[in-house]
Amino acid sequence: MDAPSLHRRPGTPRRLAATLVAIWLIVSLLAPPLVQASFFSFDLKDERELGEKFNIMIRSRMPLIEDTEINDYVTGVVDRLIKVMPPQPFPFTVGIINNNAVNAFAGPAGYVFVFTGLILQMEHESEMAGVLAHELAHVSQRHIAKRVAEMKLLSIGQLVGVLAGVVLGSTTGNQDLGSMVAIGSQAATAHAYLKYSRDDEREADQVGMNYLVAAGYQPGGLVEAFETMKKLRWMQGGGVIPTYLSTHPGLEERMGYLKDRIKMLPKDIQDRKNNDAAFKRAQVLVRARYTDAKNAVAYFRKLGDKMTCLDKLGLAIALSRSLEDVGQARAAFDEAVACAPNDPLVLRETGRYYLKVRDFARAKSLLEAALRQNPTDIDANFEYGRMLAQEGKPAQAVSYLEKVRLRVPENAEIRSIYGQILGQSGDLFHAYLQLTYAAVYENNPPQVKFQLGKAKAAAKTDADRRELAKLEETIQKRSEFWKKRIME
Repeated sequence: MDAPSLHRRPGTPRRLAATLVAIWLIVSLLAPPLVQASFFSFDLKDERELGEKFNIMIRSRMPLIEDTEINDYVTGVVDRLIKVMPPQPFPFTVGIINNNAVNAFAGPAGYVFVFTGLILQMEHESEMAGVLAHELAHVSQRHIAKRVAEMKLLSIGQLVGVLAGVVLGSTTGNQDLGSMVAIGSQAATAHAYLKYSRDDEREADQVGMNYLVAAGYQPGGLVEAFETMKKLRWMQGGGVIPTYLSTHPGLEERMGYLKDRIKMLPKDIQDRKNNDAAFKRAQVLVRARYTDAKNAVAYFRKLGDKMTCLDKLGLAIALSRSLEDVGQARAAFDEAVACAPNDPLVLRETGRYYLKVRDFARAKSLLEAALRQNPTDIDANFEYGRMLAQEGKPAQAVSYLEKVRLRVPENAEIRSIYGQILGQSGDLFHAYLQLTYAAVYENNPPQVKFQLGKAKAAAKTDADRRELAKLEETIQKRSEFWKKRIME
């Protein structure tokens, strides 16, 4: 079994479907009575509430990954596009879902989620950026917000479940799974109504192309992404490909007018080159750590003499996940370090491996080198803090784990390990506080009740009680998705 890390286990479409069915049932039971048509409105305050609930639902029920390298990279691509968009009423927040769907989606109030399948299957960053630009155009053109505002009989709580169905159906390409979430005639009608129309898709194509070009990307990114998705659909028979590639008969027309637009651009824009260095780093990490380990090993080994230093790291990570014989993994990590001795990612991952096999001296040297190269690397801080605690230095470890907690506040493993280290250091109130948060983010109500009781008993000061109040507010928001849990 691997040592605890910042990363969550991969999800499956079936688990995703079961989860979203459960979510719909939950929000239907908890939702207030239907709002009468003459009293319904949907303003920015409502969108903020819907977005926050939607974000909580996604983050509490779907397998997100929290790797600094991957998250910072994808957030940087989104930020690059946002900078050329008109001012938006909400800040944008990015999450990475560990699922092989080749897509991304932008929910209400600026919550953007990218599937690892999109990162893996695209050839260039410009293709991924093209898909993201398309999704962000849906946001800037207010397509979902306008449709929600026109609906008359669903509450905010019920809309969360309906949107979950829309997301599942449109991003995974399986409309049967999406429809499972929309239980009841009114919900099913709303589910159908909230889907993007052909006109919405065309506008998102055009506006998304504007954003892609303005952000400095190669302008063919979106068209090439569509071509890749079409090829994958043909090879796989559907499944994880966005539905707008099959349900909209005008796709070829859409690709055609995008190509025509590209031909009209100045030659210097048409001739832009792809810069994929950061994209390839994220891609290697996703493949090595989050796909089937044996398949990943086979992929990297097949590269043979063409392997870069980064590919050597990918092979080492995949080997460390797939083999009980640590010798091959150790040799692969050492080869990666020899190839790129100053790359903080290589140093971090190799240090993580040596900590796992309990070679503390080697782990310490590598992790310290990684932190010198990149002091803000949250994974390196996390592993170094764990190492200090295992060396019997919990007080020193606390400062590293606190940095991690502030950056990745909703990771149950981080909270749990942080709580254990705080307990070792003698700070029992904050230890129980962190263990309660861990239970919250694990969706474990019995453990929440148990740890919260311990935290309340250990609270001594007004500052402690203020922290408890904040914790209880988080519990209240999350508990909407705990009641009557139907499935995992």
